[in-house]
Amino acid sequence: MMLTGSSKWYLVLLLVTCACRADGFGGDLGVASDEVFRGLTQSDNQVSAQADAHYMWSGWYAGLSGIGVRRGPYDSPGVGLIAYLGYQQRFGENWSASVAARHYDYPDFQYRNHYNYDEAALEVSWRELLVASVTASPNVFFGDLQGDYGRGAAFSYEFGARKPLARGFCINAGIGYYDLEHQIGTGYAYGSAGISKQWHSLNFDARYIGTDETAKRRFGGFAENRVVLSLLWLF
Repeated sequence: MMLTGSSKWYLVLLLVTCACRADGFGGDLGVASDEVFRGLTQSDNQVSAQADAHYMWSGWYAGLSGIGVRRGPYDSPGVGLIAYLGYQQRFGENWSASVAARHYDYPDFQYRNHYNYDEAALEVSWRELLVASVTASPNVFFGDLQGDYGRGAAFSYEFGARKPLARGFCINAGIGYYDLEHQIGTGYAYGSAGISKQWHSLNFDARYIGTDETAKRRFGGFAENRVVLSLLWLF
């Protein structure tokens, strides 16, 4: 449950790891006012279409997500695809853990080979209310506005919390750190806080996402603090 990153990813991972979900197909369709991942916009502050389809069986889950992305003001809008496969195991009534492998692909972009990468994730959850996660990638390419760039291993660390309220409301918050030492010589911190509302099969989400001064210095407008609104139809 990536509470500190994209609200869409938070919902996808919550759905596929929640013990109350039955085996079978599921997914969502919707739109977000911006696609923000680990504190940085991926859609250049533009509206982003969102979609996901996944299948769950006996603790296993696999799926494909699509997001509208735009790398900068001179790039045309495109699609980012995330294929994932994972397994979730419960330990008693309160604890669960999941491992997942993900592949990120951006087929519409000229420098597709720069942006594509893989990662593995480990997540530990308490009652689907508190979650800690670690992700590791061997082949992330990243660059900043100061001219530093490279490809190599990257790691992210996140901790998030959610508090269900009455009438389908839920408060969400989290913090994270993205270690890009091998790419730009440093990492940066990010966080978010917001509220969501579940109404039948619709999920409304509003959250404030911020980054530290290192991110703002290295990535400029891509790392601006912002409010992101999203609406998803879950099926």
